[in-house]
Amino acid sequence: MSDQNSFFAKALHDFTMNAAAGDSVRHLTDRGFTLSQIKETLSFPAPEEYIAKVMWERLIETRKVITNDTARELSVPAQTPLRLPDQRSGHIIEQRDRYGRKSFLRVQKESPEETSFSPEDYVLIDNGNDIIPGLPWPKDPVWVHKSLLRDTSCHML
Repeated sequence: MSDQNSFFAKALHDFTMNAAAGDSVRHLTDRGFTLSQIKETLSFPAPEEYIAKVMWERLIETRKVITNDTARELSVPAQTPLRLPDQRSGHIIEQRDRYGRKSFLRVQKESPEETSFSPEDYVLIDNGNDIIPGLPWPKDPVWVHKSLLRDTSCHML
């Protein structure tokens, strides 16, 4: 019974943290804020470990940081850019079933609005803590998008 209670407590804690600060952290990460800037901006007292975890997941999700595992999955000849759908692109349509219940469906657009993966847009970094301190950077080198280097005021290029 104790395992079920701890599982529920963890799930409730994760839900509460995500509802209170998750979207804010993701938005501020997209805007180029550092971990300390996000911590100062939030009105909800989120722990730094949580902020770092959400920031790292967002950077991976938006392909601002690409680990070696992901780079192997994306490897294509340099002449052929890989088209990756932007998760925020598309539009949402409302549907109703025969009982009048609403449901929403995201419809992706196939257009130039999709983001393309191009190795020229990335820089191989050995230690990412110089870019954004406090994030769980892996020991292996990672590919970092050049816009992230500009956003965080890192003048490495």
